[in-house]
Amino acid sequence: MTETLQFVHGPAPPTDDVRVFDSLTREWLGAEFTFRVVGSSHYVSAPAYGFHELSTCDPVDADGATTLRLDGPTVHGSGGSDPAADEGRRRLTYTADGLRCATLVERRPLAAFPAEAAFDLSYRFGEDAYTTVEVGADGYETYHTYPEFDLALFTRTTFESVPGGAVAEALDGDAHADRTGQPTD
Repeated sequence: MTETLQFVHGPAPPTDDVRVFDSLTREWLGAEFTFRVVGSSHYVSAPAYGFHELSTCDPVDADGATTLRLDGPTVHGSGGSDPAADEGRRRLTYTADGLRCATLVERRPLAAFPAEAAFDLSYRFGEDAYTTVEVGADGYETYHTYPEFDLALFTRTTFESVPGGAVAEALDGDAHADRTGQPTD
């Protein structure tokens, strides 16, 4: 049984082979993004931005990998001054070519997972064991549930355009330029 989850952000796809269970590609933020539920968690890529995010329960040997323990305090509600709740949260940041992202990770109780909700991507690995992805206007949210830890690991990733990146420069004067930083369908 795995006890950690690793987040790897980088300019290239992961070197490990990933088994894809569900996938969605769409033009978003002025480039093509592909969102995937994979055997080890989730993988999001936007090659035009040099953005690749892999979340995996499998051990990884990658520069900049962030390891999160699956056990530990959970967040109950909106936080506030509770030190245990602060330990249940983590913020990750990454900057790619023309794109900056920030990911909030929260360890929530399993009961917080909205199992009846409709998600853009969802895969059920076992009883109460899901990985989901929901794409929004300014980012995406994921849930990774671990019944063995009574855990619904929630992530919310948001993006902002970084001036001077190759993608931003390519969009200057293009019909999409006024939509940089906004989703497109």
